[in-house]
Amino acid sequence: MYTFEVRRTADAPPETVFGVFTDHRKYATLLTVIRSSVLEREGDPAPNGVGAVRKLHMPGVTVREQVTAYERPGRYSYRLVSGLPLRHFSATVTFNPVQHQRTEVVYSVTLEPRPSVLKPVIGKIAKKAIADFTDAAVTRAESLTASTASKDHPPRSG
Repeated sequence: MYTFEVRRTADAPPETVFGVFTDHRKYATLLTVIRSSVLEREGDPAPNGVGAVRKLHMPGVTVREQVTAYERPGRYSYRLVSGLPLRHFSATVTFNPVQHQRTEVVYSVTLEPRPSVLKPVIGKIAKKAIADFTDAAVTRAESLTASTASKDHPPRSG
């Protein structure tokens, strides 16, 4: 098994960050390598909760993942269903409030490549992909928070 964590801090509240990370239908808007993201089956609570299956189309591969835990706004988990040369892949993402309107994101991954000799290569690729996705999702959450804040506090006219 290979495990790693990606940690980031977002200038956005946990509810907003959680919403971006769990909006499966919008994943393709976060990273250009994801050509399309489809919610194949809705979960509980609908649409993105436990049991939801997302299908991600990327160059040369279609990946299917299933949500296994959904605790808004603090944590969600998922596992790989198909599409990659892995015996096992699971991830848990936690969203911890750290200060007013800030959230620490901890993305924890466990994977086992098939064959196991690929562990160092697959591990590096997976960590880079998760870090890129996390960076894009944090940026989106911060953008949403900034646009909400500017609507709540319009500039004063003199």
